[in-house]
Amino acid sequence: MLLAAGLAACSSNTAAEPGIPSAVVSEQLNLTNQQYSALRFDNGYVYLGGGVRGLVVVRQNAQQYLAFERNCPYEPYNACAKVTVDKSGFFMADSCCGSRFDMRGQVTSGPARRPLRQYSTALSGNLLYITN
Repeated sequence: MLLAAGLAACSSNTAAEPGIPSAVVSEQLNLTNQQYSALRFDNGYVYLGGGVRGLVVVRQNAQQYLAFERNCPYEPYNACAKVTVDKSGFFMADSCCGSRFDMRGQVTSGPARRPLRQYSTALSGNLLYITN
């Protein structure tokens, strides 16, 4: 009986947050291209294809860019589990579960307990490389 209670407790902790599916990410952005003009300003962002449900790239400052998976970590297999940047530009949210994330991918509210999956970024001149 104790074992059954322990198993039930474990499954309830992970059932709502199975792992986000894996996808190969290998993107190269030329930051001088007009389509990435929002990345010329601090806190600017762009959406990209790739990943599981797409990527969001956020400029922290002229030397630091962050790239996140748009697949929400809460119920990632749900078809609507996709994060978008709020129109205020101050946070990201999944309208499906209501989870919110700051612009560094950390959970600020909602049922999600894990941050957004972050991909590696490397800046070389005007080229931004995004990989996993």
